[in-house]
Amino acid sequence: MSAGVLDGHKSGPHQDDEYQGQISSIQKIFAEYDHGGTGKVRVERVPDLIGNLGRELPLGREVARLLSNGGTVDLVSFEEVVQMLKRVEERQAAQPDGETTTPLTLLKRLHSYRKQCECNGDYVEAQKARKKYEELRAKEEERQRRLVDQAQVHEMREVEDAQRQQFIGFSNAWDKYMADYEATAYMSLERLKEQHGEELGYFAAKMEQQPHRVKCSRELLELRRKQEALAKLGKYEEAWKVKEEGDQLEQWEQARSRSMVNNSAKLQKARLQTQQRNALQALLKRIQRDRGEQIRHRQVDSQRLIQRNKNLKADLSKKQHLEFQRAQAAIRSIMSQPEHAQRLLDEHDPASVARSAALGELPALGKMKWKGPTLPENYQPPGGISRGIVKLSKSADNSEQGGYGQTQEMVAEEGE
Repeated sequence: MSAGVLDGHKSGPHQDDEYQGQISSIQKIFAEYDHGGTGKVRVERVPDLIGNLGRELPLGREVARLLSNGGTVDLVSFEEVVQMLKRVEERQAAQPDGETTTPLTLLKRLHSYRKQCECNGDYVEAQKARKKYEELRAKEEERQRRLVDQAQVHEMREVEDAQRQQFIGFSNAWDKYMADYEATAYMSLERLKEQHGEELGYFAAKMEQQPHRVKCSRELLELRRKQEALAKLGKYEEAWKVKEEGDQLEQWEQARSRSMVNNSAKLQKARLQTQQRNALQALLKRIQRDRGEQIRHRQVDSQRLIQRNKNLKADLSKKQHLEFQRAQAAIRSIMSQPEHAQRLLDEHDPASVARSAALGELPALGKMKWKGPTLPENYQPPGGISRGIVKLSKSADNSEQGGYGQTQEMVAEEGE
């Protein structure tokens, strides 16, 4: 095993001491993650282990993913972690363009290039880099705002389509209900008409079956008695005359009786038909009244649905306006700190980073395993500075004391 596994390059024989020191420090770090003294580490802790080794967290996640073998491996040894780390780093080194180029990475590179130009004194290139940085940032902010706007327009269209489908379903339901109501009303009318026809048929049959009895008047009865008396007395001529007069009177009375019966039947039939017409008109009025009520209910429900949809769209518009304002704040926050934002996206969930950025401020790095540029531990600062305390040599101490005495003498002279 060589130190190049962790340094990303091969080391020569003259680096054996440094190699041994690195191995011992690595073993100490690995001992912190040792699972129950088995000499192995759990796969889910591999990213933290590699982070403590000074590597990026995405690299640790890739190593852990490869070591887990699809979730079938839980524990791995120190050698397996190092070998897999070596293979992943070699693969990334063989693919220099493997990093996904994003606007954040481009902004980060331009920012680094501008800083480098400033350090080198190449201010013309620094000015060009800053101008390009501002142009790229403005274009990216505009693109992000356009994407947010397109997403909101798409969301509003989906809501409008859903409301349109809801209204179509509402109209279809009401149309079906009104069609059923009309069918029920038609059936009611037909049943009533059928019932009226049966009543008229029953009345006609009853009138035909009713016997027509004619009640003889007193005059007719008197003529018949007179006829019989004359016939008994043998006065046939007079009896014949009385009989003809009685027959004529009987015919007239029968005709009058039939006329009265027919008139009574007509009146009863007319009365029955009037009752049936009134019942039919009452049913039609009730149907019309119910139809009008249903139409009013439909109009009220339709207006409520339309108003509810308008309120929903108004609320959605307000929410989208607020989200757009927050998105603008998030875009400005992320674009103003591309390097910080890229590290946060690598470390945290992008959704949580977006929510935090939408509030106008990116979250702190927290437990990220990134370390900024620092001085070596064995660095000795010049001038005797140690932990913020200035240590002077004896000569410097004497000169300082002499200067302090001279200053006091000058102050005393001025006082005299």
